[in-house]
Amino acid sequence: MIKINCLPVALIILIMATAPVIDSCTTTRIVTKYDSDTFANNPLNKKTTWAFAWGLVQPKDINPKCDSRFNHLDMVTQKNNLGFALISVLSLGIVMPQRIEWSCAPYSPPTDSLGHN
Repeated sequence: MIKINCLPVALIILIMATAPVIDSCTTTRIVTKYDSDTFANNPLNKKTTWAFAWGLVQPKDINPKCDSRFNHLDMVTQKNNLGFALISVLSLGIVMPQRIEWSCAPYSPPTDSLGHN
């Protein structure tokens, strides 16, 4: 008679059930000169993009809708989680989602020097 220990099976089932809701497994963040740690003036924008057919069908370009006077991105983050990885693996690469987050740099009006010509 073969005995199966239920603890490892239950642990594997628990991990597989909670894995898709884990926020992020890999994150790549690009930050420029101005960091947007304050959300009052620079809200964080988020969008999930989907590529299909092993990358042959790319997602549409994202318009960040930054202030047209300055029009600079401050920060871009690309996130991939276990759920997205499982979708990619189970579909054999036909469907590949990823999460993109970005914020715009605040408008910085030009300044003149004072008192010196």
